[in-house]
Amino acid sequence: MTILCKNLICFILLITSTGISGQTLDIRIKNIKKTGGKICIAIFANESEFRTEKPCEEYKYDKKEKESDEFSVKIPIRSGQFGVSVLHDANCNGKMDYNLIGIPREGFGFSNFFHRGILKPHFNDFDFFVEKNEEKMITVVMKYF
Repeated sequence: MTILCKNLICFILLITSTGISGQTLDIRIKNIKKTGGKICIAIFANESEFRTEKPCEEYKYDKKEKESDEFSVKIPIRSGQFGVSVLHDANCNGKMDYNLIGIPREGFGFSNFFHRGILKPHFNDFDFFVEKNEEKMITVVMKYF
């Protein structure tokens, strides 16, 4: 058996054992300012991960590749409860930047939830459930101060 075949078998077993074979998360991000930087997507499975900013999945996309105010991506995912947060990391330093009084200086958004205040939301404000074999579409509308 060739190395390629062995790797393919291992990949199929991994997908099957982790339960991500049939689920897809279709993330549509709107209202992105036309500046450089990166679009950072964090997927959280619970409130604890969100509060400690330790997502179960992270993805980063170069903004200069996408100059429109919308961005879409499809991500394979296991079934279960999740919440998505998006950061427009304009200066590519890998974190949210705040001004002197704690207001975000970069764009942010949450799955199917438009943040109206300045306090960080709770996980249950933007969580959703992905069923087995479902393609779940969520929308994130970016907010900038």
